[in-house]
Amino acid sequence: MKVPSFADAFEVLCLQAADDGRGDILFGDSVSRVRSLLRPFMVGEKFPDVYLESPLAGEPFLDVTVLYKHKRPGLCIASPVAVGMQDLLDWCAQCRAENEDVSYGFELDTKEQVLPPAAVHFQPRAKTELVRPFFEVLGEPERAQLYLDLAKRMPKGWPLSFFGLFRGRPGSPLRVCGYLADDMVKVCAQDAAQLKASFDEIGFVAYDDKMLEQASQLLSLAPGAVDFQFDLYPDGTLGKVFAFDIQFEIQQPECVKASFESGPVNRVFSQLQAWGIADERWRLVGDAAFARAVPAELDDGTYGRYAFTLMPQWAKVRWSDTVLQPSKIYQLGGAGLMKQ
Repeated sequence: MKVPSFADAFEVLCLQAADDGRGDILFGDSVSRVRSLLRPFMVGEKFPDVYLESPLAGEPFLDVTVLYKHKRPGLCIASPVAVGMQDLLDWCAQCRAENEDVSYGFELDTKEQVLPPAAVHFQPRAKTELVRPFFEVLGEPERAQLYLDLAKRMPKGWPLSFFGLFRGRPGSPLRVCGYLADDMVKVCAQDAAQLKASFDEIGFVAYDDKMLEQASQLLSLAPGAVDFQFDLYPDGTLGKVFAFDIQFEIQQPECVKASFESGPVNRVFSQLQAWGIADERWRLVGDAAFARAVPAELDDGTYGRYAFTLMPQWAKVRWSDTVLQPSKIYQLGGAGLMKQ
């Protein structure tokens, strides 16, 4: 085959994710819509990181996050849900060229027939000096101070790292996120009182004793890294939603089956099922994991190897006003020519 376009490679990943009847169960009718709607976003010098997000209870759907790796300004996304983003894309590309660990992209809620505006994602990590210029280019400079003020009052072990602005959602929340330090994961897993103390220091009030115990128990099952998320609103208040992303940290597709059948991932999802926020569909995601390399004809007529990968990455566990919500699972898709 010829080296596929990024858009065609993305279609291959979607087909793999939905194969063997998984599509209807995991994604409902949104997977076919996603395959066409995401084509304008499949651009750049390298294939972007593509995260497929789907719920593990309730109505199935597929949302997508696209994070770019390219370094040159001039990236153009010809989609009506990304209108007015060109200046931001150019600034982000330049920022990425100067900071290898910075990432940016879009998060798309695709479960509706008509897409809302794409949410913008930016990961400055510890480079807080990038936050203000990002929001200035975006046209919402007041958001920067809200983020920076929150970053200053985050307790030890709770550093902010990235955020997404969801202007298409009610209240236009800024979702602020970070990586919970390993020692904080252990402490909070052992004692829910530490989690309460952290929430109080942050200023998050939408918790009760049951939620604290659930969160602590979840952390005790985490096989690896844990992300956390809050919603920060334009008036400076934190919303009533809090979430943990429980990273699976499975490195190879051949290791997925064991972890899903009897390993750490199985223990996480067994607990989510016991809480009623997941059903059996999570097992299908394990079946979708794959890595394939196929011969591909290059522009000069020689052949190389083109690789496709799809791997489960993490489970999102979310509380809204202290009540557990249906959990979600994220798969990471990748594609590109292998190095010779």
